[in-house]
Amino acid sequence: MRKKLLITAVMALSAMIWCAPAFAVDLDSLQRQINVLTDELDRMKLGGGGAGTEHDRVKVHGYGELHFNHRPEADAGRTEIDQHRFVIGVHALLTDWIHLNAEIDFEHAAQELEFEFAYLDFLLDPKINARAGVMLIPVGFLNEFHEPNLFWSVERPELQNKIIPTTWSGAGAGIFGTPIEGVNYRLYAVNSVQSVRQAGFSTGSGSGGSGGQAGRFRSSSGIRSGRQQINSLIAEDFAATGRLELTKLFPGLQLGFSFYAGNTTHDLLPNDEGGFTFLVEGDVKYRWQWFDMNATIVNIDVDDANALNAFCTSQNAITAGTCTADIGDNIFGWNVQAGVHLPQLLGMNTSHDLVPWFMFEHIRPQDTVPTSTAQTPGVNFDVYTFGLAYLPAPSVAIKADFQLFDFENANFSPGSVGQYKSQFNLGIAYMY
Repeated sequence: MRKKLLITAVMALSAMIWCAPAFAVDLDSLQRQINVLTDELDRMKLGGGGAGTEHDRVKVHGYGELHFNHRPEADAGRTEIDQHRFVIGVHALLTDWIHLNAEIDFEHAAQELEFEFAYLDFLLDPKINARAGVMLIPVGFLNEFHEPNLFWSVERPELQNKIIPTTWSGAGAGIFGTPIEGVNYRLYAVNSVQSVRQAGFSTGSGSGGSGGQAGRFRSSSGIRSGRQQINSLIAEDFAATGRLELTKLFPGLQLGFSFYAGNTTHDLLPNDEGGFTFLVEGDVKYRWQWFDMNATIVNIDVDDANALNAFCTSQNAITAGTCTADIGDNIFGWNVQAGVHLPQLLGMNTSHDLVPWFMFEHIRPQDTVPTSTAQTPGVNFDVYTFGLAYLPAPSVAIKADFQLFDFENANFSPGSVGQYKSQFNLGIAYMY
């Protein structure tokens, strides 16, 4: 069944590009379209752009993606289809030098609402500008620029889910700019993630929220559940975060370095342990003609993990299920992805793009644990992903991929198959 689905997807994608009419647009035109799209994203999210005329001082943009997932070894949810995201964004020129950027994400056919960001850019000088509001955390190359046309997989990579909790936002203020050509930076102070829950915790205002005191770290997803919506959020701790990008060292090469550091317990622990969490990340993107690759490595140290787990155990004794008491003291992961732009490789005169690609990921949300904490089976894993992405235009993508997960110390429930699981994905993505 899996093989048939994959073959069908490959044939369908191939037919779409080969049966398309001959296009007079050459590769230079395709590159110009990509540059225009990229420049527009940069302008909207990094605060560039001119004053604009009266009629274009407010612009609407966004993206959406529909997913089909087939999991042969799953006990439940074996085959699903999901309108995963539909996002509406606004970029408004409040004055010539103060810009507003905002996005709201309607997830799962608008059954969940995510407030992604809303911040003001104060454009002072290309070398140094100011930013304040709810901002995307500048960690890695995907968290700030997570539009589905900018990556080839149907779902976001596991590294940008389990290790870097994309999409990750925080409230605060900071500076950004380009001090010299080819060097970009962002440096913010934001509310910190929350590592532990207290029994009887609040979830913020409204119903079904994920703010208040609801954050926690977990063995299955690292710090992901510690980031929350900015909704009556507990804010006793703050963090510093930043990113440096080098884009002119070598043609086609971009290097990035990110960090995030701050206490995470928000004064909930009785002996004032801070649960200081320090993330350091490095990434590389390289494009040479038809060859395209990227790679990311992340390490996260969590101080006082023993005390965090002891606190969770005490809170579970009051109200079962408050915490999972299995927080690791180190979280680690890396991935590498490479693809080939087939039309360019074959010298075709078309604006379409077709990219077969491969990605390997090493995911360890519980890389090491404190001496008093047992390793949780099945949370650390490797994943091999093979895929094909077809872009009839830079703003539209049709994707297919197959994933093979290899879990460490797997101990799945009855009906599951050993330490391996697989998943086939189809997706439609667009930007506007």
